[in-house]
Amino acid sequence: MTILLLIALAILQALDAWTTWRILSAGGRELNPVMRYAISEAGLIPALIAKGAVVVALAWYFCLPYPWIMAGLVAFYLGAVLFNLRSIKR
Repeated sequence: MTILLLIALAILQALDAWTTWRILSAGGRELNPVMRYAISEAGLIPALIAKGAVVVALAWYFCLPYPWIMAGLVAFYLGAVLFNLRSIKR
C-alpha cells in the first residue's frame, strides 16, 4: 500500500510542478516563500524538479513504514494541485 501512495505522491509532485509552471507563466505568483526563494536563485524548472525529487526521496526514506503519514502527504499535495488548478488563468 505504501508503494502505491509513494507513486501517487510522485505523480502529484509532477502535477504540482506543471500547475505551478502554468500559473507562473501566466503572471501568477508563488505563494510559498521557500519555493519563491528557490525559484529566484535556481530558476523555475530546476527549483520545481529539485523540490519534487526531495519530497519523494524524503517520503521514501522516512515515511515508507508509516502509511498514515504517506496518506497525509498525498492528501496535502492533492489539495495543493487542486488549488493550483483553480488558480490557473485561462
